[in-house]
Amino acid sequence: MVTGMSVNPAITASSRKHRRPWLLCGGVLTISLMLVLSWPAPPPAAAAPLPPVAVFPLQELKRDGSDVNLEFTNWLAQTLAAAGNEIIDQRTVINFMAFNRIRTAGYLESFYLHRAGEELGVPLVLLGTVSQLREQPLPSLGLTLQLVRTSDARTIWSYVGHLSAADVRRPLAVGEPGSVAELRALLARDLLEQWPWAQIRELRRASMIHLDSVLLQPQYVRPGEEVQVQVRLRSEWLPHSAPRIFFLADDQVHAAVRHQDGSYRASWPAGDKDGRFPVNLMLEWTHYNRRETAALGAYLVDGSPPLLTLELKGEINGDETPMFRNRLLIQPRLLVPKPLAKWRLSFEDESGHTVGSMEQPGNLPEVLVWQGMGNEGRLYSGTYQVVVEVQDLAGNRQRVSQPVELQRSTPGVALSAAREEQEIMVDLRQHDGRVPLDFWRLETWTREGRLLKTAEGRELPARVELALPSAEAGEAGAEIQGRLVVRDVLGNQSRRDLNDFFRTAAGRPPAQEAEEQPAGMSESWVDEF
Repeated sequence: MVTGMSVNPAITASSRKHRRPWLLCGGVLTISLMLVLSWPAPPPAAAAPLPPVAVFPLQELKRDGSDVNLEFTNWLAQTLAAAGNEIIDQRTVINFMAFNRIRTAGYLESFYLHRAGEELGVPLVLLGTVSQLREQPLPSLGLTLQLVRTSDARTIWSYVGHLSAADVRRPLAVGEPGSVAELRALLARDLLEQWPWAQIRELRRASMIHLDSVLLQPQYVRPGEEVQVQVRLRSEWLPHSAPRIFFLADDQVHAAVRHQDGSYRASWPAGDKDGRFPVNLMLEWTHYNRRETAALGAYLVDGSPPLLTLELKGEINGDETPMFRNRLLIQPRLLVPKPLAKWRLSFEDESGHTVGSMEQPGNLPEVLVWQGMGNEGRLYSGTYQVVVEVQDLAGNRQRVSQPVELQRSTPGVALSAAREEQEIMVDLRQHDGRVPLDFWRLETWTREGRLLKTAEGRELPARVELALPSAEAGEAGAEIQGRLVVRDVLGNQSRRDLNDFFRTAAGRPPAQEAEEQPAGMSESWVDEF
């Protein structure tokens, strides 16, 4: 029977002459049951792949010395691989030993264990010896194994097993193992039953790439522009074990160039296709037939300018140009959201001259408010272009503009009067009806201060009938004075004194002396803000 354990030495089977018949029958039954069972034993169910193991050449212990048994080593590696382990190719292991001038088998110093983890990318190394390997007079073999973790050179599992043809007896000697090769099949079953699946699964694959710093620029690029990458590695290699270094991007391989400062660099033009392209660092050891990759980042190729729209909301909005006096809402929108590097808002007069501007980094605000101010202060009435310019992180630009009318002129009203006996008919008409009126108000009074009439409304034209002062009231021939106040919906307001207007309507000459006019009165329009 197979004798194997994780720590204790193998127990050698006793001689046939000391066996009792009932023990022989029990042994035959046990071996028969073992042959019925499936072989090799599969690893416990697990979805994640196991980390690789490097099986180093086994040392064969002999009476006349020791030697390397590559044939037994290859069998062990194939057995472990068939059971579900990832085993490093034996030629790769031999190359590692040759490059590092390792001339011994069965064990490794901690220095070489650590180097094997780095250069071969394995977290585990399997070392061992083969003993008592003989074909005559009875086939027998012994096997000791150590599974060592390369990160700290600690043994996480060990195995000791021994098997002889004397341990496997069957009636009439039918089917008894007659060679070492047949014994190995029985030994493999015991080995795989004790194989440390759980401990191996907990380990992570060793990586050769230890990044110190990464510089990938620009992260946003237009088609055809240059992409640059620079990395510094913490690892250093001997000349015989140094890998070739490449950068992978957009399905292209770019060779890295080592600079005097120790960094590795490369550059290439961005492709014509828009999209996000990852950049990976690849290290290739041709003599180990091994590649390692590490993600460095990604860059975005963007050749499309931002899709920008502009909406203006003034105090008067319609099918024509928005109009405002003190408050204009500016709402720029990106039809396809994307990050922006900066944006700029400016205002141009009718001649194309920029009268005001501002610029900010980052994304557009949802709403901007313009109060009709320029770089040099308050602007006059007129038509202006509201211009919004944006630039995305790749450098693509977009510009949109829309006209707006700044209206700060006082509302104009034309007056005319006709006298009919003891009444004056006053007609009011609006000069420019583009800005609707909020209200108008006409007030009249005598020179002595008696209120004659007040009229108001929201629409023009309008007619106001004004009775002249009567003789019964003792005011015959009294002078009429008045004032007209007009305000439009934008808030522009004007006030007009009508003293001379009523003198002319009554058939009297206008006053010539300034001292006859009340203080604070004016015959012209007065703007009120």
